[in-house]
Amino acid sequence: MAFKEIALNMGPQHPSTHGVLRLKLAVDNEVVLRLEPVLGYLHRGMEKLWENLTYTQIVPLTDRLDYLAALSSNLGFVLAVEKLAGIEIPKRGQVLRVVLAEL
Repeated sequence: MAFKEIALNMGPQHPSTHGVLRLKLAVDNEVVLRLEPVLGYLHRGMEKLWENLTYTQIVPLTDRLDYLAALSSNLGFVLAVEKLAGIEIPKRGQVLRVVLAEL
């Protein structure tokens, strides 16, 4: 029997990938030959929507990017804005953010 490799995409719509992971598979029948994970494969046009919103209007929307890591998405956005604006956050606030992101 001749060897025939097939390229197959799994995700990001697959229930096990939660919308943020795409797997590029090379398969031969039911045998997976190679797998290449593509992380961060989530684009819903949110960046375009956010162009016309204020900082405080965007923060609640960032937790809708990934329902399994909602607070981590908030944290990534907020840290970027604070760094650009030169805002210093109190130590207690920094600790609370890490605890919530880890939950």
